Amino acid sequence: MNRLLAGSALLSAAGAVTGIVAAIQHNYAVCSVALFAVAAGGIGAHLVSRYQDAANDRAVLHRLQESPDQPVDALASELGLRPAAVRLSIYRLTSSGELRSNADSSE
Repeated sequence: MNRLLAGSALLSAAGAVTGIVAAIQHNYAVCSVALFAVAAGGIGAHLVSRYQDAANDRAVLHRLQESPDQPVDALASELGLRPAAVRLSIYRLTSSGELRSNADSSE
């Protein structure tokens, strides 16, 4: 996953540098192609990020279904994630209705 993200960033950076150089040299055809490379790199980074978020959400949901009273820090340590990433996954899962919040379970 990190390789794909690094590749997307590298593609965007290379496209930006090529676009700037081409614009300075008044080669607008190359500049426009380079701008497409910047866009492709940005879209690639976005897709990788969304895929990783979905994978984190699935892992958190699976772990919480097994032991729902597990604290966030222990869950993060178990999954190899940062506590903030686990909290964000819990928020997304609760917002989408896949996970019931503690307030809903007390009613």
